[in-house]
Amino acid sequence: MRSLRPQLSALMFCLGAALMSACGGTGSALLSPVAPSPVSSGATISGSVNSTSIAPLATNSFGTMDARTVTITVVGTGVSTTADNQGQFTLTNVPPGTVQLSFSGPGVSATITISGVGPNDRVQITVTVNGSSARVDSEHHSAPDNRGEFSGRIASIDATARSFRVADTTVKVPTTATIRHGSTTLQFADLKVGNQVEVRGTKDGTTITATEVKVENGGDGEHDNENDHSTSELEGTVSLQTGTCPAVTFTVQNTKVSAATTTSYEHGACAAVKNGARVQVKGTKQTDGSVLATRISVEDAPSTSTSELEGTVSLQTGTCPAITFTVQNTKVSAGSATSFEHGVCAAVLNGARVQVKGTKQTDGSVAATRISIEDSPSTSTTSELEGTVSLQTGTCPAITFTVQNTKVSAATTTSYEHGACAAVKNGARVQVKGTKQTDGSVAATRVSFED
Repeated sequence: MRSLRPQLSALMFCLGAALMSACGGTGSALLSPVAPSPVSSGATISGSVNSTSIAPLATNSFGTMDARTVTITVVGTGVSTTADNQGQFTLTNVPPGTVQLSFSGPGVSATITISGVGPNDRVQITVTVNGSSARVDSEHHSAPDNRGEFSGRIASIDATARSFRVADTTVKVPTTATIRHGSTTLQFADLKVGNQVEVRGTKDGTTITATEVKVENGGDGEHDNENDHSTSELEGTVSLQTGTCPAVTFTVQNTKVSAATTTSYEHGACAAVKNGARVQVKGTKQTDGSVLATRISVEDAPSTSTSELEGTVSLQTGTCPAITFTVQNTKVSAGSATSFEHGVCAAVLNGARVQVKGTKQTDGSVAATRISIEDSPSTSTTSELEGTVSLQTGTCPAITFTVQNTKVSAATTTSYEHGACAAVKNGARVQVKGTKQTDGSVAATRVSFED
């Protein structure tokens, strides 16, 4: 045994030297540096998962599920994690491109898709799951060069600052930024609370300065999709009403509304939906942008109060007692129930000055209950004209011609001086005396030839 000790000592020395040599030739192998871990080149996706069927551990109760039982997996990879008791999670080394995330657990089996994930992006999302369905409430991409993408629903708008908030992020929209919905360019004023938007821009903390804002749907979650038949609500004043109940159409807020036999009414009936009425409409949005009303609530029927007008009669038509005319650009209708003061129905002629009292109709016209004639146009006022004859027509003695742009009619009762009826020809210079008619023409009693 004593003879073997030198050999064992030599062997141990050689072994130690070999180990030192393998580790670099100097120092202890136990103190040699550890090789660095490989650097990740994948994206990081973090966020929170919420659901009516999932609750944090601290508030877990009957009918809810501990968020720690929800597993989040990048589909097609081995990247997976479990949410903490607040529903928070982080996935690292996520491959770039279009990513599908799977959410699984007791009572939960749903997937979402995230597009445009860059190799080193940091993506923050908020997801709501409910059974087999899931939706992305907010999505924020940030790249190493501070470029960012963010999507979500507008919660508030500051028109003065040209900014809006989505979740905890403020989006500033400079005048150079593009705002669009599909191929349509929009203005900042067109943005509405509830718009689902996708924002591209530069990120600085919790603020993004946008270079592009893409509006994906209308306010209050109302999708502008040609296949979207979601419920739509309108409130405003009825205009352009046409049709016969129950099949009527009208416009509210520049939107065409159609009512049918299936439409129900509150605080009124179909007949109350007239121009000027204020209504609330609930219905189904159609592919052409119109709304098929399921319910119409009449808030304020158009006024049928007494209306008073004063002015000169024009556009008079009809036969007494059923006549219509215009005063102050308002159509007035008279009938057998209309009473007259200081004159009769026949005195309501063009040019007469009248006072009208009546009931305002839904179309804006007035049904006259009383008409007071202040000044009737004279039908016996003598008129004198002097000038050259033009536009002569007819055969003597019944001829018509124009003098000073006034139509003159001659008849068997007309007398002539310095000539006869046959001399009244275009180019002749005449003096005319006669009676002014209600239409402004003159019935000649005497025609005198000057030349």
